[in-house]
Amino acid sequence: MAVDIAPAAALMEQAYATNFRPIIGDAALDFDQAHFEARFARELAELTVLDAEGLRGVLLVKDGHIAMLFAAETGQGHGAVLLAYAEANGARSLEVFAANAGARRFYERAGWQISGDYQREFAGAQHRFLRYEKPMSPARRQG
Repeated sequence: MAVDIAPAAALMEQAYATNFRPIIGDAALDFDQAHFEARFARELAELTVLDAEGLRGVLLVKDGHIAMLFAAETGQGHGAVLLAYAEANGARSLEVFAANAGARRFYERAGWQISGDYQREFAGAQHRFLRYEKPMSPARRQG
């Protein structure tokens, strides 16, 4: 099934402007629809969209790492659906801005655990990030 990347890119532009602008300032505005369309075109094989009567969320997983997970609306369960899909398909790590309390609560409620705390460059400035990992259940380890 072909993924229409334009709506997913528009959702990401809105998410950055709304969710990340308080954390990284106006640099969030540099991540526009064209930026995400180009990224999604390069990484189409790793892109998943939740489309139930309209775009509900975007998920990008690369080599078991959740590079991007955004739901169009909070509190509707769409993020949980995307996270469960990522986990079922082998995702075991992700990172969030340490200042993103909402994302931290979401992942911690889902059983993800902090495995690292570090500074790195993002959008031209240093920011504090937390790395999360999801422990495998004993049944999954046995394969």
